[in-house]
Amino acid sequence: MDDMEMHGTPWMPGPVQFNAYREYECGQNTTAECEYYQGYWRFWYEADHRFALPTVAFFTVAILIFALANVFQQYAPQSFQRSPAVRRQKALARFLSYRAFRIQALNWNSGSVGILLLALVGTIFFTCMTLIPAPYYWPSTETLNYWGGSPPLATRSGWLSLGCMPFVFLTAGKSNFITAVTGVSHERLQVFHRWISYAFFITALLHTFPFIVYNIRTHQMVMQWNTNFDYWTGVVALLAQAWLTFASLGPLRTISYEFFKFSHFVAALVFMIFLFFHCGFTLSSWDYFVVTGVFFALSWLHRQLRVYFEHGINNHATVSLAANGFVCVKVPTKATWHVGQHFFVRFMTLGIHAASIHPFTACSLPSETSMESELVFYIRPRGGLTTRLARLAEARPGSTVRVLLDGPYGGVSMPKLEQSQRQLVIAGGSGAGWILPMLLAHIRRNDLVDRAESKEVPNNTMKIILATRDTPTRQWFERTLHEALAERGLSALPSGVEVEIHYTGSGEASTVSESASQEAEVHADPEKALSASHASPDSDSDSDVASNLKTSLKRVDGRPDLAALVRAEVASAPPNEQLGVFVCGPLSMQNDVSNAVAAAQLEIMKGASKEVYLHMEHFSWA
Repeated sequence: MDDMEMHGTPWMPGPVQFNAYREYECGQNTTAECEYYQGYWRFWYEADHRFALPTVAFFTVAILIFALANVFQQYAPQSFQRSPAVRRQKALARFLSYRAFRIQALNWNSGSVGILLLALVGTIFFTCMTLIPAPYYWPSTETLNYWGGSPPLATRSGWLSLGCMPFVFLTAGKSNFITAVTGVSHERLQVFHRWISYAFFITALLHTFPFIVYNIRTHQMVMQWNTNFDYWTGVVALLAQAWLTFASLGPLRTISYEFFKFSHFVAALVFMIFLFFHCGFTLSSWDYFVVTGVFFALSWLHRQLRVYFEHGINNHATVSLAANGFVCVKVPTKATWHVGQHFFVRFMTLGIHAASIHPFTACSLPSETSMESELVFYIRPRGGLTTRLARLAEARPGSTVRVLLDGPYGGVSMPKLEQSQRQLVIAGGSGAGWILPMLLAHIRRNDLVDRAESKEVPNNTMKIILATRDTPTRQWFERTLHEALAERGLSALPSGVEVEIHYTGSGEASTVSESASQEAEVHADPEKALSASHASPDSDSDSDVASNLKTSLKRVDGRPDLAALVRAEVASAPPNEQLGVFVCGPLSMQNDVSNAVAAAQLEIMKGASKEVYLHMEHFSWA
């Protein structure tokens, strides 16, 4: 008992305290050696202040910069934002946000130039903080552990790594502080979540290897492994962290998304527990666990409040199979949402699938006349839950399933949508359902303008481009579009709306080719997906679509020249107006459109008096 009180437990040496003491008594032989040990970049007792706090400051400053930009965007007068100087600055920022690179052979799009520059700044920061301070190892002495058992490189890398931890969890949450202050939705933070995780892991490795090198040099490795519990907890934490880092890569994630999610949560729990014991209460290490825990708990609590109090537990979805293989899920709800937003849906009566929650984009808009609306999702079956839904819909059309809703999240910026006097909407085959709420929002907005009879607020115009290799998807889209217009008493497209359907397939075989292509290209994340066809050709013919609508649609054979389309729209946009470009489709489509819009920003920086805004619906992030 006395021994336990003296030494604590193997996993938590006592006496336990929240922050370890910082009192330092020089153990070296000379004053010069003591002064050397206490050097700014070498002093172990202040290492958390020298390395972890600057890491926190680095990320915090980056967040504040984007938070200030968001405040400016929200509250600066429009007249000021449209001034030539501000317009040029916005064009530069947009160029950096839109310009990207593509490796066709790998079907891979890079992050934008701006994101790559942020990654470069982060790389420079961590490289300088890790490798520039000297020394990497303490000077050799005859006395074992004369300078202590922690090499300087290991010390600073460990604190740099720990400084990353709160931001890894912050960028992972659906409801999070960063989104609240910057306006950047959680799905667009995923690229930062992954890249901060890379820094987190690499610095953890740089913390680990110097201990191995030092202990091998001093012939202590076996002894330390057999007697030092910190080595065991560190190895387990590092293995869990390696799984978290590498199993999140896109190709591995798509093999089985549900297994990825389950294993990710389990590995994260193991990692945090063992890292907690590994850090013990060294200096201020537990402060970082407290901050991480607070942010994670607030995010989780906010989501649960939305699920159980905003949406409730008595939502029932009707599941059916559309003619082209889309699973149609309809949920009566009093929730509100806007264009392009997505919900996380938990299907409670589908066995083991009730344990997971899946994101789907809303393909409808809230009712204008009723408190209750119909939330509609069109889902492409791709294994796991989505295939289970498709089988249920095929076996029992119209069956109901109890669901829990969490959302909405993300979506198109409604101020940007409304400020875009000309709107260019581009979608690939599986993005067809995403077009519908865009068109309905446009019609509703113009109806309000017409009823107001205001000459100061002109009607916006919209051009829709849908490219598909799949005949059933084309027919489904035309019929669904006809039904949506008919609900508003329209038999044809309203004035100011153009729809072009580009058919890029060749007969019946195109169904298979589109399916295979989109499996590989459209949405690397298998869950947050609007549907691509996996069905046989549509049994209904074009006669289901009203002749007035058919004549107002423009059908084109062949792949659209997206860069030329964007250039033409930019050229035709009147001065002092904004063109909004909205795209949802394959990675190649996103790359072509984003680079075309980026090129337009260069013209604006040269003095063109117009604005071009781009929104891309992402389903996978670099």
